[in-house]
Amino acid sequence: MDREQNKKIGRTGEIIAANYLKRNGYRILDMNFENRLGYRIGELDIVAREESTGEIAFVEVKTRQKGSSGSAHPELAITRAKYRRLTLILGRYLRQNRLEDSPHRLDAISIEMDMAKRKAKLRHLKYIYY
Repeated sequence: MDREQNKKIGRTGEIIAANYLKRNGYRILDMNFENRLGYRIGELDIVAREESTGEIAFVEVKTRQKGSSGSAHPELAITRAKYRRLTLILGRYLRQNRLEDSPHRLDAISIEMDMAKRKAKLRHLKYIYY
């Protein structure tokens, strides 16, 4: 599978994840946030506030096509190094938006897409950490 196809699948997964979050009581604050100051640390796929708790959820979305390598558990692609980068950039987001005192957490949404059936299997993993 080529790089453009992977990007398309990833973007589709992020849209599916954002819609899931909205349906489940979250307000989307930002998508695809990158730090613009200094060197690029990485990207936050989705930043959302859970309305019932007020917590800010920084959501890493991992999408795989059914039958591809790692499709059964896309969240396993969140390595320890990736986790460290995510914690750095979420700190940047909190400082930049003056939200340091806001309760927050790091979540993952894992999506396995069946392109032939146009269906997706989604798992929302809250409070991920190493």
